[in-house]
Amino acid sequence: MSNSINTNIGAMVALRNLNNVGDALTATNKRISTGYNVSDAYDDGASYAVAQGLRGDMAALGAVNERLSVGKGMIDVAVKAGENISKTLIDIRSVLTKLADQALTDADRTNYENQYATLKSDILSFIQDAKYNNVTLINTSANQSLISNVDGGNITISAQNLMSNVYSQLSAANTYTAAAGLIGSTGALGTAETNLGRSMNQLAADSRRVTNQINFNSAINDATKTGLGAIVDADLAKESAMLQALQVKQQLASQALSIANQAPQSLLGLFRG
Repeated sequence: MSNSINTNIGAMVALRNLNNVGDALTATNKRISTGYNVSDAYDDGASYAVAQGLRGDMAALGAVNERLSVGKGMIDVAVKAGENISKTLIDIRSVLTKLADQALTDADRTNYENQYATLKSDILSFIQDAKYNNVTLINTSANQSLISNVDGGNITISAQNLMSNVYSQLSAANTYTAAAGLIGSTGALGTAETNLGRSMNQLAADSRRVTNQINFNSAINDATKTGLGAIVDADLAKESAMLQALQVKQQLASQALSIANQAPQSLLGLFRG
């Protein structure tokens, strides 16, 4: 190979190597700083597209679980109202039993009738106030449909009309015979208690179904996140070792370029006498 001051082959090779090492060092620094092996389409377009699709699925699952949690809140409010109604029905049975006694004085009967009216009013308030996000499940006949998956599937929550099935069953007890009729084996109080129990059972079943769906969606989300990580996450231990190696290569490449750049100087010796 001829010696030339116009074309320094050694410097060109050294510079190319230095640039290649610099590019590799930049890529390694990017992976370390972001924590991703594929952080954008420039790293790997195909993998990035797959990763974005998985991120979309995860976002959709998160939105589904958010709406299911709202539905769970509606059910929880309804169940708590039902529990309070159940406790009040126990008190009502006690008061009606006393009102069914023919020997009550007028004053006592008036007091117990007032208690009965107050307890009924409490039940009415429980039913009317049991709202979550301005939606009720126990003062309506309209079922609620909750989105359950990313494909638009739904879970139906059965409405429980406790206004008609419980409250409206509690008729007046202004005579001992009326009170006795309410607490009899086929009386309206027993009907109200049975209806309430049936409604509570359905609400509890719906709650379990919603909870199970939330847990299932969370499991899918976790599995998807694991798969996403396998595609885009950087191995930081590996990248740390690579960083140190590239830094050494960069120093060596810089030194090689410096040596190559000195080669034309040696040609001056050929012209010294």
